[in-house]
Amino acid sequence: MENIAFKIAKSIASTLEESVLKKGYATFVVSGGNSPLEIFSHLNQMPIPWSKITIILGDDRMLDSGNSDSNDKLIRENLIINKAESAKYLSLIDPLVTPSKLNFPFDISLLGMGLDGHFASLFPELLANLSLFKVDAPHEIYLSENALGHPSHKRISMNLSMLLNSDRCILLVSSESKRAVLDQAIGDSRLPVHHLINQNKVKIEFSDVDF
Repeated sequence: MENIAFKIAKSIASTLEESVLKKGYATFVVSGGNSPLEIFSHLNQMPIPWSKITIILGDDRMLDSGNSDSNDKLIRENLIINKAESAKYLSLIDPLVTPSKLNFPFDISLLGMGLDGHFASLFPELLANLSLFKVDAPHEIYLSENALGHPSHKRISMNLSMLLNSDRCILLVSSESKRAVLDQAIGDSRLPVHHLINQNKVKIEFSDVDF
């Protein structure tokens, strides 16, 4: 029986392959952390046209790419290997990577979430910054002034409107405790993920119920 990670990986691969056939290229926004690692381990073995696929992180920690807490390092070591080695990778930390240089809409945004309700690097401490959470805000790559999250580092992140400029958006709900946070977030705007799941721009696919 196929596990959920493999089903998600197959679904992502199918969408990327279809996009390459239609447009000649595809763009895949990924998250760091532990939640997507099993998906990546399946994806990097799939024989899709990786050389025509661009991978970019939706957020990262402002660290040297050799640092063990770097999402950049995680993606290079866990996704862009094996059959996926020929994929094009854009680092969000690269100052030349700006919204105007990217191809929209993205084909897939793969997001994780934390027990504090954050997604990408949009944490509760940032909720007062409306440009990060408004669906119709201008696209922005935000650099935090302070260290955020655990591990605690300065962060860089696409804002919500940019993440949602995507044909598909998959949210990884990797535990019962995260599902409980998500259920609370439906009516609790103090949790950042509330703003992701209460919008009508793009359907959110949940890993624990939609696959």
